[in-house]
Amino acid sequence: MNMQDARSTSLLPLAELLAKLEPDIERLRPLVDSYITGERIARYLKVLADTPAPSTAASAMRAPVLRELLEGDGAHGKRLALDANHGNTGNTVILTGSAAGSKPLWYFAHLDTISYLAGPADGDRQPLVPFCYHLTQDGRRDALCYRFDLQCARYMVAADGFLESEAGRPYFRPNNPGFRLVSGDRVVPVTSCAPDADGHWTGHFDNAGGVAALAVAAPVLAEAGFDAMLALPDEEEGPHGSGNQVIGRGGSRLIDRLPPPDLALVADMQQAGDNAGLGSTDNNTVRLGKGAVLSEFSSLGRGAVTPPHLLGLARHLVRLIDRRGVKVQEPQNSYTSRSDDVSVMLKTPNILLLGFPGLDRHFDTGLPKANPRDIVDLSKALVYAALLRPIIRTMSDQSRSVR
Repeated sequence: MNMQDARSTSLLPLAELLAKLEPDIERLRPLVDSYITGERIARYLKVLADTPAPSTAASAMRAPVLRELLEGDGAHGKRLALDANHGNTGNTVILTGSAAGSKPLWYFAHLDTISYLAGPADGDRQPLVPFCYHLTQDGRRDALCYRFDLQCARYMVAADGFLESEAGRPYFRPNNPGFRLVSGDRVVPVTSCAPDADGHWTGHFDNAGGVAALAVAAPVLAEAGFDAMLALPDEEEGPHGSGNQVIGRGGSRLIDRLPPPDLALVADMQQAGDNAGLGSTDNNTVRLGKGAVLSEFSSLGRGAVTPPHLLGLARHLVRLIDRRGVKVQEPQNSYTSRSDDVSVMLKTPNILLLGFPGLDRHFDTGLPKANPRDIVDLSKALVYAALLRPIIRTMSDQSRSVR
């Protein structure tokens, strides 16, 4: 047998798996389309986006409303379990499939939002320390100050007011001039989640959109029999810094104790519009209302970089689900933000970056904006991507046998 014949024989199982992919998508499609609907995504999105979730407090504040959503849909308990403090890591995790053993599929969407720590008081306006990437250079945003109440063991609103920024320096100006921030307070910018006149929605979508996509996908994955971990880290935003590991520290605490998966998918809000990246044009800029977003790498290569064979496989999947009305945009390597991929990439190279487009994710120049239709597409794409797991496993096994 010559070398070409040997290579063809060794690839036969992979060819069979690829041939099965489209029929498998078609078999899964009725379940996906019946459960992942615009109405359900909008309902989850509004509740999550309207629930403030500062880093290190997100699990305490958002996990209960997430549990209520899942239980209200009758999803909790049907091969699906939610743990608000998985392994005492502070992270919320949804597990689907069998109760025991490691999960070969990982999904990540951070649960927390940008927030600010208290600085020393300076008159009526009190300086803040960003516990995030502070992107509001100048302007005023509605904000709330949350404080933990030891007597009722809950985070309570201690004051309302404004997050003000001048030349990139943030301050909190309470509506009550006598109010003073104290250590342990968390200031979060807020806005109501609602449709806008242009057909898109405004709201605090980073990363309520990713969490909504995963939460709605989870019961479908469970019903279809996929063994998966859907991780919702409590601290992705983290402090501003140039090093990778200041981002995604919640995810790092979680995956540190787990064996590598066959495939990991990370979902986050990605900047759309003409300011999305370097040299943006109509050909490499993602747009609201045009579908989910598949990226090859994040933060100009400082984050995860999807291996070429996995990216090619993902593109093949995108073409197949596009025929079934699920839209996924692929920008020509315009800027994609780092997220929990910086933690996951230390465990596996098999990472797909599947997000959704948005504007002003950190209240940069105005209120954040996104389109729920893109999050519907994202949620469906995340479910269909589970079908890639046996293929990528076979590809990885075959690559190890090549000399």
